[in-house]
Amino acid sequence: MRDDPQKLAESEDALALAEYRARQVSGATETVPHDVVRARLGLERR
Repeated sequence: MRDDPQKLAESEDALALAEYRARQVSGATETVPHDVVRARLGLERR
């Protein structure tokens, strides 16, 4: 019996989100605001 592709995708998404949240809690995730990223890349704001 094959797994439902939608259920597999949802499971992968849930795992990725759980891993991201664990990194946030441990302090291993650094976020950068969009305006800072744009400035670093030399992009104009729309």
